[in-house]
Amino acid sequence: MRTTFSIALVSIALTLGACKKKQDDTGAAANEVKKTAENVNDQTKDYNKAVEDKDSKPADLNKAQGDMQAAKDDLTAAKEKYSATVKDRMAKLDIKIHELEAKTDAKSKQAAVDLKARRDQLSTKLDTMKDRAAADWDAFTKDVDDSFDKIDHDADDALK
Repeated sequence: MRTTFSIALVSIALTLGACKKKQDDTGAAANEVKKTAENVNDQTKDYNKAVEDKDSKPADLNKAQGDMQAAKDDLTAAKEKYSATVKDRMAKLDIKIHELEAKTDAKSKQAAVDLKARRDQLSTKLDTMKDRAAADWDAFTKDVDDSFDKIDHDADDALK
């Protein structure tokens, strides 16, 4: 009975969460990367403590090393998820820009040119994503999200 109730609550929470989820939620993916990077740091510290501890057994070292590797794998997966989310959002921007390019009025054509230039600047910024250190990850992702939001807003306004 308790299991059924728990499953029902989880199902409701997931359903409500899916309904309220932002369409282009790069922020959540960025936060996941940040959290997994912190976990890598914690696991690395634990491993270093185990190495320095003279009473550590080989099994302890192997476990610490395995935990650290698992955290690194999680970080890689989180970065790939963020990258996919960003690519999806970029594709949606491209669709809006193409819609503007398809219009015949000069105002829409100019808006498309301007938005495409801003999109290209954002794309160049995103190319440096792999080189970002954990220390400036928050600033980087905030800047990326702000740029996406501004371009999206301007594209939506131009399409009206």
